[in-house]
Amino acid sequence: MLKNFVRYAILFLLLVPTIGTIQAQDNPLVDLIEEYVDPTGPGVVVLAQQGDTTLIGVGGLANLNTGAAIKADDLFRIGSASKTFTATVMLHLAELGEVNLDDPIADYLTADMVDNIQNADEATIRQILQMTSGIFDYTESDAFDDAVSSNPSYPWTAAEVIQYVYGEDAYFPAGDGYYYSNSNYILAQLIIEAVSGQSLADQLQSFIFDPLGMSSCYLETPDKFAKGLVRGYTLDSEFIDITEENDGVGLGDGGIVCDARDLAKFLPALLNGDLLNADTLKQMLNTVEDGDGGQYGLGIGTTEIDYGTLVGHDGATGGFQSNMVYLPDEGISVVVLTNNFDSEVVEDLTLGALAVVLEDE
Repeated sequence: MLKNFVRYAILFLLLVPTIGTIQAQDNPLVDLIEEYVDPTGPGVVVLAQQGDTTLIGVGGLANLNTGAAIKADDLFRIGSASKTFTATVMLHLAELGEVNLDDPIADYLTADMVDNIQNADEATIRQILQMTSGIFDYTESDAFDDAVSSNPSYPWTAAEVIQYVYGEDAYFPAGDGYYYSNSNYILAQLIIEAVSGQSLADQLQSFIFDPLGMSSCYLETPDKFAKGLVRGYTLDSEFIDITEENDGVGLGDGGIVCDARDLAKFLPALLNGDLLNADTLKQMLNTVEDGDGGQYGLGIGTTEIDYGTLVGHDGATGGFQSNMVYLPDEGISVVVLTNNFDSEVVEDLTLGALAVVLEDE
């Protein structure tokens, strides 16, 4: 969800008058993190990269019980930033001629799904990728919330969670608006798996993670559930460990686990044409207004600033938050990962890291 990108841009332009370069001998990210992150609470990894120079700052704790500190190579759930990956796999299948973006999704779904999901008989693949299908968001279902609460470690599948859309009213007719619905990317997963004959996890591995050397990254399947991660927390009267509460983690709408260095490889490779051809990228970046001042393409958000088009996606799930952004004209990447589901500083850390790279030296 990129509704905060315009806010980034406005503050960004106020703070950064001219373009500079990262200075490898200093790491201003350390000071930035100290300003925003309690060293005794859940932690954060912030990465800023330009060309061959990468700065990584860390702060806070990976485990509040043991006091283990966050490390630069720790693994985090990236939540809805996963949607850009799922969309990329779908677009690759379109390039191969396995799907057409303007095909009705009904061509690829079971009759039961089409009969029970309002708009499933009309919405296209392009519309589910762009959040213009109008299809109800399963995460807004009270029944789904109750099911998670009663069995918090249940290993949900895409076919199971999509049933919580059955019988729910669509937000609008397909193609007539924008609404950020996670169900769109559950449907995308189901289509990818039906067409390819492979799991989404395998598709991500073979098409993105292996070719780009993203060796830490994987889709969190049941056999890997909560394995190797830092602990993830939510804040009530105190921090509560919810790492092993499964609210649908590991699915096409938000299931990827990654470290910061590997996550930073993705957007530059994608937008520089290493994964998709120029025409496909043009379609991916053809955006609609999201109603909150931002723009949304096919699984990716953009906003225009003085230095070019800022591109990326953020996410939140199961005790974690993330943000990944890229400024193609300047070759600048920023990644922010935290194991604090209720953190309010991810935007500020993203902005601050961008300013580190672009400040006038």
